[in-house]
Order: sequence, then structure tokens, then C-alpha cells
Amino acid sequence: MHPWNKIGFLERKAKVAEMREWLRSNPTLRIRNGTKRADGMIFCGYGVGYANGEHWAPQSVFDKRMEASREQMRRLRKSIFYKQQFNAYAKQRYAEKESVRKKMKARVDKWAAENKPLRAQHASNRRALKRNQLHPDHNFGLEAAMHEQARFLTITTGVEHHVDHIIPIKHGGWHHHENLQVLPEGVNLGKSCDPFWQQDGFKSFRDVPQALWPEELTPLYLSKMTT
Repeated sequence: MHPWNKIGFLERKAKVAEMREWLRSNPTLRIRNGTKRADGMIFCGYGVGYANGEHWAPQSVFDKRMEASREQMRRLRKSIFYKQQFNAYAKQRYAEKESVRKKMKARVDKWAAENKPLRAQHASNRRALKRNQLHPDHNFGLEAAMHEQARFLTITTGVEHHVDHIIPIKHGGWHHHENLQVLPEGVNLGKSCDPFWQQDGFKSFRDVPQALWPEELTPLYLSKMTT
């Protein structure tokens, strides 16, 4: 019988509480799960009953434990109750601890700096959804390629480039890949929200399929197509 099984319930409970307190009080001394020792053993976690409270095991055992943990998390994430509990816990930690807020902000800022095209695409999609202008046939892959092109042109030319709606959403234009184009920042700012804007070298409403024209602007667009 393992020595851990020979002690009474109260003693076991006290040892577990003691170990948890030590872990909370010594975050810098804790060994990270997955740490590999010189003899090839992998650290699987802390637990009363192991030598020095440290559970070291072969790679095969560690992999099996990790797969079991991943499977457990996959099951938990499908539970509405778990989502509610986790969200409440995360909000409480965020509200109570300044260090958590700083850490989360730093993580968000780092992601935003490393994923500018994706961030711009998400922002554009949110604006379109808010105005109910996200077209059901929109190709997100083509939009992502445009944001990557804008980023590439910004880096290579030194001039900021944007992905812009040819017919502005404000005037009923659809968030659709055929209503998007890459523009230099200065050109985009000059264009503003003018639905009749035209400039040599860039697309205008004439290049957008008529099916994507706003109903209220269609008569004016048709009249301009003949001039």
C-alpha cells in the first residue's frame, strides 16, 4: 500500500491545504508542467504523496495526462454552466486585481501589434454587423488578403494603406469583397464617405456589381452611368 493511503483523512486534508498555501506563497519557485529533467522525466504537477511533493513521470505518462486534461476541457467548454462560472470568475479577477488588468491589456496590445490586418478585418466586420450591412456572400478570405496587401504596401512604401468600402456603408453600401479596395491613407481620407467619389487609378461605384448598389442610390447611379 502507498504511504499516502496510510494516513487519515484529516491529516491528508491538512497536508493538501499546506501544499496549496505553499504554492500560492511561492509562485517563483514553482516548477512548470512539462519541465524536462536531466534523466528524461517530465514534471506533471504537485501533489501530496510524491517525493518532495513533485510528480515526475516518463514522457508517455505525461502525454496521456495532457490528453486526458484536453479531453476534459473540451467537454467542459460545451457546458453552459461552466461558461457562466468561468466568465463570472474572469470578470471578478479582472475587477479586483490591477495586475490581472495590466497583464490582459499587455496581451491584447501585443496581439493587436502583431496582427494589424486581422484586427482591421475584425473591426470592419463588427461595424458592418452593427449596421446590418454584412452581405451573406461576402468572402472573408479575399478580405483578409486585401488587409495583408494593405499591410505590405504600408511597409514597402512607408505610406499607410487602408481597406476601404467603395460605396460607403453609411450610405447603404454592402460589406462585400467586391465593394472593397485598398487605398492610400491620404486618398481614403479625401474620399471620406462620398458615394459618388471617382479618381483615376481607383475603383468607384461603376466597378461595383449593380446587385450591390443601395436601392436609394440606384437611380442616381444609373443616370451617371449614361454620362
